[in-house]
This record gives sequence, structure tokens and C-alpha cells, in this order.
Amino acid sequence: MTPAELRTHLPLLQKLTWLNAAASSPTPLPVYEAMTAYLKQTLDSGDVHYPAWARFKDEVRARLARFIGATPKEVGFTPSTSFGFHVIAQMLKARGITEVLTLETEFPSTTLPMLYDGLTLRAARLRPDGTYSLSELEAALTPKTGAIAVSAVQYASGFRIDLEAVSALARARGLTFIINAAQGLGHVPLDVKKLGAHFLAATSHKWFMAGYGTGTLFIDQGWLDEVPLPFGGWLSVQPQEQFLPWVNAKRVDDAHGFTATGTKFRREASALEAGGGSWVGLYAVDAALALHEAIGPAVALEHIVGLQLKLRARLRSAGFEPSTPDDPATLSGICVIPVEGTPLEVVRTLLREANIATTSRGAGVRISTHAYNDETDLDRLLSALTRLHVKPG
Repeated sequence: MTPAELRTHLPLLQKLTWLNAAASSPTPLPVYEAMTAYLKQTLDSGDVHYPAWARFKDEVRARLARFIGATPKEVGFTPSTSFGFHVIAQMLKARGITEVLTLETEFPSTTLPMLYDGLTLRAARLRPDGTYSLSELEAALTPKTGAIAVSAVQYASGFRIDLEAVSALARARGLTFIINAAQGLGHVPLDVKKLGAHFLAATSHKWFMAGYGTGTLFIDQGWLDEVPLPFGGWLSVQPQEQFLPWVNAKRVDDAHGFTATGTKFRREASALEAGGGSWVGLYAVDAALALHEAIGPAVALEHIVGLQLKLRARLRSAGFEPSTPDDPATLSGICVIPVEGTPLEVVRTLLREANIATTSRGAGVRISTHAYNDETDLDRLLSALTRLHVKPG
């Protein structure tokens, strides 16, 4: 599938210029059809197909695992990226890690769960040009640092960090390596094994195009084998044990009853899926995966970077200054430009007056180009900026 062919699967693009994948993507028709087919099944049959849904869940898990270079046992479905980082934080603490190095402009789904769970965060400072250097990350490490957690793409600037270089630094220092892939999954090639990642958390509604509500969490098998998961439920044990209320517990009987303590769960990321979940989201993820497999993240990134270079050149010609350098090695699908006045009001005006969807982030207007965008979207944006008298900040 080519980017142009992908575009035909998003009907919304016929009436709205969507430059907002960093916030969320419109629903592609195959994803919508997969979700409605599942809902129609529940309308007609209730949950009589539950055993098939359970098998399907594991099939999607295996498919997603292949997409990120993991094994199925290392992949779990969560409600969100933030949820995944809470799990990560608890597992870091259980292993005795108390300090994590991250970046000054990280999205709160990276920082706040870890802070709330009692970890100390060190932050490497943002450089004036909106980038981060590996040498400055290394300089920010302390003897107490036990892990490095970074986003593949910075949400407020679009800076795409060199994950291989950060991974090499983590390996050299014996640190745990954690990736927030919320702004990367779908258009940035991610192979957790090649990258030496120990954890990866992401979401479904941005570049992945699978709607809201389904997070992805990768946990390296070594961690699963050594560190207990922080919680679980009746579906966290082996299938043959799922209806046994005292399974794996130490039981001491007395004349009036018994006392039970302790249990154990499967050493698989899926053990976090403790009870019934959102099945419709899994059908969305499966359909979105088919689209991403057909295009390939490398092709998507090449198309996106090409669009960004054209967009940035035209913006600079109009006097706007993107928040990061025009370096193909660090470009993603995100461009942020300071504007005169209030960025949020500019965003609202673009949507109201020109049917162009963007977002206010990073003290400017954030423009996101995905694989489904093309140069006609850039034409409409630049024309609207001129017509609506939007000025550089």
C-alpha cells in the first residue's frame, strides 16, 4: 500500500484537512468496519462468541509483537500509555531502581506516573535549538541513576531522538532503557530487541490510527522472569486455574475455616489484563496493524519526512520558524511554529474558518503530517495562514 492509497481509506480527509495525528488520527474505514462488525456481532449474539474473542486477542497480541520485534509473552494491552508507565514504575521500584533520567520536555505520561509512584527523575535540559544531545544526556546521569526513559518523538517539538544511541549509552552504563512510543508507533520503525529496550509503552489513537482506548506495553522477558507484576486478577493465572479462588495460595485450615496467603501469576505481560477488557479496541488494533504492515513504518517515515521538509521550507519562506532544525535524521511528523497572539485561538480559527485541524502545543501551533497527508494539505494550510493573517510569533 502506498501513502496515496492509505489516504483513500480515510473519508474524513475529503472534507477536513487533518494535520493533527500527534493528537489523534481520523478513523480509517477498515478500522471502522472491523469495530462495527464486532459490535453487530454483540447485537445479534451477545457474548456467545467469547471463546473466539479470547483466541483473537492472542492472535492480535502475536501480530503486534511481530510489528515491534517482541515475543507475544512480552506484550500486554493496557488502557493507556500512562497506565503502562505506572506498571513500569512499580517494576523499577521492585528491582531497587530509584532514579530515572528523562528529558525536560517529556510528555506527562512519562513523568507523572513515575513521580507519583515515588521515583526520583533527573531531566536533561532542552537545547536552544529544540534538540537533545547524547553527551548532555550522559552528563546528566548520576551514580543513583538506574534507568533512562525517553519518548521516541517529542510531542511539543517533533524532535526524534536517536534511540540506538540512547540504547548504547544505557547498555554501557548498565541502565534500564524505557521508550514512550506514543508519538512514534506507526510511523517510526521500532524493534525493541534490536534497540535493547526493556520497556515500551504506547497508545492507539495517534499515529497508530486505531482509535482511543487501547494501550500497548512491552516488558522484556528477563524482567518478567525476575520481577513480579504489580497487580493482576482472575485472568492472570494459567487458563486451567481461572475459576479457582485460592489457586497458588498457602492455606492453613482451622476449626472455623482457613487462612490463605499469597498467590502467583503468569510471567507474561498479558497477566496485567486482569479481567474483562475492551474487545472492540482489539478489532480496531488488528485492522490498523494490517494498514501499517501494508505500508511499513520505514516507508511511512520517509513520506512524512519528505512532507515535513517541504512544509518547513514553505513556512520559513513565510517568516515562520519551526521549533527544531530541518534535519532528516531527527525529523518526525511534527512541526511546531510560534505565532503572533494566542496559539489556541489560531488553532480554533484554522478549524472554524478553513476546516484545518491542528493543535496548540509547545507554545505554538503544532502541525502533524502523517502518511495519509499529501501536498494538497500543505497548500491549504499555507493558503489559510495567509488568508487569515496569521503572523509568525
